[in-house]
Amino acid sequence: MEQSDDGPPNRELYALLHLSPDATDEEIRRAYRQWAQVYHPDKYQSPEMKEVATQNFQRIREAYEILSDEHKRQIYDIYGMEGLTSGLELGPKLSKADEIKEEIERLLRRKKEEKVTAHLRPSGTIVANLSLPEFLEGESIVKGMGMSSQLQSQLSKRNVLAIGGNMAVNGNVGGGGATAVLKHQVSPFSSIEFIGAVGLQALIEVRSSRQLSAHSTATMGLAMSLRDGSINLTNAWTRQLSETSNGNIQLLLGAEPSIAVGWQKKDAKVSASGEVKFGTSSFGASGQYTRRFSSKSHGRIAGKVGSHALEIEIGGGRKISEFSTVRMLYSVGIQGIFWKFELHRDGQKLIVPVRFLLRSFIWFNYDVDTVLMLAIVKVILYFVSV
Repeated sequence: MEQSDDGPPNRELYALLHLSPDATDEEIRRAYRQWAQVYHPDKYQSPEMKEVATQNFQRIREAYEILSDEHKRQIYDIYGMEGLTSGLELGPKLSKADEIKEEIERLLRRKKEEKVTAHLRPSGTIVANLSLPEFLEGESIVKGMGMSSQLQSQLSKRNVLAIGGNMAVNGNVGGGGATAVLKHQVSPFSSIEFIGAVGLQALIEVRSSRQLSAHSTATMGLAMSLRDGSINLTNAWTRQLSETSNGNIQLLLGAEPSIAVGWQKKDAKVSASGEVKFGTSSFGASGQYTRRFSSKSHGRIAGKVGSHALEIEIGGGRKISEFSTVRMLYSVGIQGIFWKFELHRDGQKLIVPVRFLLRSFIWFNYDVDTVLMLAIVKVILYFVSV
């Protein structure tokens, strides 16, 4: 995009108005009025001549809109039409040519970074599990760690490749896995995905989605486990219930069949979702509600209950920069009481849950330490709410 010092200046728009690159604002306005009258479509009766005149009139008007705008003209003089079509915009009014050029080059670098990010989207999560009671008893404060990462690449207009991996360690036990997903857009209304995974959940899967109507979509998947050869068939239906909400039903047929019904809502102020799931050997329900108090802060409450879970979570977060958000949450469940710190930055997450009380608290085995810790947690919750 950079123009060599010895190359010709950008003069095409000036030539359309029969002007020199040194033309004043008044000369540009005078030339536009003159040639706009010459090429105005209403002056021609012949369809062929009217079509030619319309094209020339539009070119004259586009040239005037650019050359009459001080910032657009500066960008055009340095980088030509490519600089304008790249979406460059100058912020505050700059007076020196060097300052203008430096600002334009900064915006160009930013556009290139955005273009790369649009075709290559990394995301990841790091979780560090800490336990305060076990640390006070002389054991390690770190009880486990987990990490997951995904890289998504736009291979072409219709093909997207996503590669991900995860690893978790809990005490002396650990494991991991890797997944690859290739998505092909068959048509504007349908797509197909090929999925392969190795590790703890080794499988291969084919999944197809199709838009049934303007408000509903259906997805069907067939997966085979590489460990025991079992086959799972999934069917899901999603329907838009309103401008800000949708519902879905998912049916799983296989070794552990289940059915799940969910609902999601999201608008400028509120984000909420819920799901109820029934299986042959388990059941569960979960939900979350997030409300934005301002453009930078929000509150959140979530919970889940079922045959293997019982937990409620409450807290909030605040946006600390253009790309970063911090969350602080408290959760109470059968695993104990946790304070959770989360840092979200441009697709990356750092989550640090700190356990204050062991699960014995939930079953009401009170002792002095438990009562004292409960009092501390109540004080913390009080000041956070204030």
